[in-house]
Amino acid sequence: MTWNAHIIQKWLPPEILNYEELFASCRNLENTCGSLTSRLEVLLNNLKSKHSSKFNPLLHDNDLQLTDVEDITLTLESIEVSYKNILPKLAANQVHCIIANKLQMWKDMLWKAELQLIYFVQEIINEITHLFIYYGESLLVQTLRISVSYNNLLVLDKKYHVSNDNNICKNTCPYLIFPMRSISVTRLLQIIAYKRAELCCHKLIDCLLETYRLYENSDDDDDGSDNSSLEIYMTLTKHMSPPDVAEKTITKEASENINDSSIFASLEELIYYEEKNVIDLLTVTLQAAPEMLGHDGVRKSKSSGVKKISPKAREKVLEYYEQILWGEVGNFLEHVVLWWSASPLSARPPHSSQHLREWIVQFIPTADVSPVVLSALASLADALGVHVASTSWDQNFRLALVSSKAIYNPETGKLYANVLQDLVVLCNQCETTPDWFVGAPLDELPLVEQIPVLHRLDHSIHTTRLWSINECKKLVNAWNVSAFFTVIHDNIVDCLSQLNNLRLADHAGEIEKKNLGVQVEVCALMRAKLVSEVKVNFDKLKEAPKECVDGLASVCRTICLANLQMIFPPSSYWKKTNSEMISETPSVFVAKYLDRILVPVLEATNDHQIANMILTLICESWLDHIYLNKIKFSHCGAYQLLCDFGYILVWLSEYPTITATMRKKLMKNEVLKRCEGVGRLLLRRPGERIKMTDKSKKPSPPKDVEDSQEEEEKGELMPAEMYVPNQEQWLELRALKKKTTFPMPICCGQP
Repeated sequence: MTWNAHIIQKWLPPEILNYEELFASCRNLENTCGSLTSRLEVLLNNLKSKHSSKFNPLLHDNDLQLTDVEDITLTLESIEVSYKNILPKLAANQVHCIIANKLQMWKDMLWKAELQLIYFVQEIINEITHLFIYYGESLLVQTLRISVSYNNLLVLDKKYHVSNDNNICKNTCPYLIFPMRSISVTRLLQIIAYKRAELCCHKLIDCLLETYRLYENSDDDDDGSDNSSLEIYMTLTKHMSPPDVAEKTITKEASENINDSSIFASLEELIYYEEKNVIDLLTVTLQAAPEMLGHDGVRKSKSSGVKKISPKAREKVLEYYEQILWGEVGNFLEHVVLWWSASPLSARPPHSSQHLREWIVQFIPTADVSPVVLSALASLADALGVHVASTSWDQNFRLALVSSKAIYNPETGKLYANVLQDLVVLCNQCETTPDWFVGAPLDELPLVEQIPVLHRLDHSIHTTRLWSINECKKLVNAWNVSAFFTVIHDNIVDCLSQLNNLRLADHAGEIEKKNLGVQVEVCALMRAKLVSEVKVNFDKLKEAPKECVDGLASVCRTICLANLQMIFPPSSYWKKTNSEMISETPSVFVAKYLDRILVPVLEATNDHQIANMILTLICESWLDHIYLNKIKFSHCGAYQLLCDFGYILVWLSEYPTITATMRKKLMKNEVLKRCEGVGRLLLRRPGERIKMTDKSKKPSPPKDVEDSQEEEEKGELMPAEMYVPNQEQWLELRALKKKTTFPMPICCGQP
């Protein structure tokens, strides 16, 4: 072994002996860094395991030992001094190549040790910064000293070019994706805000609970109150018992202390308490680490020369901390209210969240507190609105879809109307703000909350329209006209009446001005697109009843022809020639035909236009059946057909359930004249001319208006035959007389 060392030493330059002390110092520094890194890792694991709950910030089972933190601070500061002494020596130039390689090797090894160390130092700072609120000024001083040493180590890296682009220092160490940043006062404020957010969230709910108790006591005499107040009270008290409270290692005495110190009587006290924490931080920083405040943050008094914090800097720091803290509190509020506790608000019906949201919206304009706190409450209201929009729509829309799968379910239309009503209410609420009831600017509207509501509204209107059309097709094919008219006259009308309450302001002018922020402009454009789609589907839903009635007409003709195919008498019935068989009694099938087709329509609707359309289809189908089957009529058969056509007027005049106005409209239908004209055409002899009514004959003056109307109805300007198009085609349906074996002579027979 000695021989090998002797051989190797022959190749080493003699001046390497001058660097042995430096290399020993590097080795000791590396070991010290590794030892401190291990201690930091143990402390970090202890902090994360014992301090996993924001409700146990004092670590009662194993309190944080301030002596350990102080010892760590001293060790870190000595490491900083060692790096300052060693790194300049490792940057020596114009040395032997072997010495240069060994210097570079130690530089890389020390950089890796430093990288691991400052990584754990940064994590320790993140975990202990906010604890000065509970442990006092001494811990904050240690934290600031650690932060200063951390910043100095980062400066050394840049000064002596120790760091490189490779962020891998060991195979067992994770990738350091983000470069290390220096610790400033604003960085410490961010850490404190993130750590205090959840606890402040619960304190804020305590304040809301206290405020609501006063609100509830003032409304005790209101007899018209519902159970919404009870649901709000239950919601605000849910956060008092988190789901895993049994697993927390908190002693009874410590729990009482925390609750006593964390419950505030008002929001003003809560805000003041958090501001005091920031002022304490600035005061201690001015004494222990003034360089962290920057050049503009510290000013010397002209009279005494004492360093003081700039009032402008203090104001900016307080504003910055409030924005971060209460913005984060707004995020935690949603989590605590909706998802915390064994029975969270998200597990309750959607109207519970809606009641709480409405109360918060009413509370915000009356609360005399900082705007940043109100923004947190507004964030909670927006989150509750999104939750209500999604959960209520899921519930109502699911019920409507399930109901629509049943056959002829009368509740389906009501469920779709409830879906649209709920969405319209939510959408209209997004059009107002605490400061604006009408005409709110885009940058103040909750667009993020309104966009999913408009998505669901657009989809719901489209689905309602498709359901109504498909449901009407099924009902018409079964000739269930009562349910059919319930859909088009009740269900669709109810849906349209709900949508008529929709209030959507037009913000095209604001968008065209291009004065909005990027996020607001994107949301505004999305809202405008959705609003246009909602209006298009709204217009289509208005046209749905007409489309359904057109389908009713198409199916009605088919059903009429099918019924006539079954109940219409055979051809022999219309070819009878015995004049004694002529009767004024209508055929049996006429009443049956009207009872099957017309009676259900008259009992289901009072719309005379639809009733007249059905009557027209009934008569036209009757005529089409005759003509398509080429049924021949004798004189007696034609007389019977005319009597059958005339019975329709008699039936309409005697039917009891229709109103006088409806009866009058139906009896004036021209198709009855056309039917009468077909009957009279079949009774006429070949070549017989149709006599027109004398137009020069004037009726006697009526006595009153009713008599005038009766006279006008009696006064026929043209005969019924003139209402029939293609008269020659109908004349072809007259049956020819049978030829006899012995024809009669001309003098005895008819020409």
